[in-house]
Amino acid sequence: MSETHDAITRAGKIIRSGGVVLVPTETFYALAADPFREKAVARIFRIKCRDEKKPLPLIASRRSVAEPLIHNPGKTALLLMDGFWPGSLTMVFDPAVDVPKWLKGPGGKIGVRVPPDCPARDLAEESGGWITATSANLSGGPDPQEIASIARQVVAAVDAVIDLGPTPGGAPSTVVELLNSDIRIIRHGAVTESALRELVGAHLT
Repeated sequence: MSETHDAITRAGKIIRSGGVVLVPTETFYALAADPFREKAVARIFRIKCRDEKKPLPLIASRRSVAEPLIHNPGKTALLLMDGFWPGSLTMVFDPAVDVPKWLKGPGGKIGVRVPPDCPARDLAEESGGWITATSANLSGGPDPQEIASIARQVVAAVDAVIDLGPTPGGAPSTVVELLNSDIRIIRHGAVTESALRELVGAHLT
């Protein structure tokens, strides 16, 4: 086994026991925890000094993990899943089951992505399928590409650090809300609006 695999295996055990881990995503370092454990998520809010009214987005390890949590996704969402998952696209859905309040934004919706191959996705797989997907910064600060650029109090507050050197950086995930047969861009990012609309338009016209 590689050192990276061993580190992710250990980190998965920490998350399953309620801990918080620093892990690289496809772009930046993130704070990962079991999103369904209140105490673990509360720690993330404290670590980041984040407003508890700002919900945490989710990373799912695979589409098959994500789909049971999504209520009636509709044709547009399925097209976007086919075209951009795995990938840097967060989609905002109505949950199919009751989920904790710290995951729900306006209207009770949740944000989910299945990222491309990266340590965070591997960690989600090791952790039962889900982790939080919030940047390892103090709220409002820059997204960190390396451990050295993360605030010391953030690093000191977690239970494990998966330091794999600098991350690729770039644009964060694009965030879209599904509106019947249309989409609304909440945050522009790695997947362009034109690419999204081109895919949707090609199949719905």
